[in-house]
Amino acid sequence: MVALGIGAVWLADFSLFAAWALPVRNHAIGVWLTGFAIAGAGYFWKIILEFFAGISRKFTDQARTMEKSEHLHRVA
Repeated sequence: MVALGIGAVWLADFSLFAAWALPVRNHAIGVWLTGFAIAGAGYFWKIILEFFAGISRKFTDQARTMEKSEHLHRVA
């Protein structure tokens, strides 16, 4: 994920620091740091989506939904 983020930003030659007019020693350092930031955001975005999917499953009670759709009866 990190390599993909850095590679995409490097190919685009994009730096958030230059876009926001923040001083950085070298343009290449800004590109690398932007790549790490994008890769980190992509990694945590997956975790955040999994968290909300778990909450959704908790509130919708998948077991009860499966019992109704497949005409199953509770045994215990």
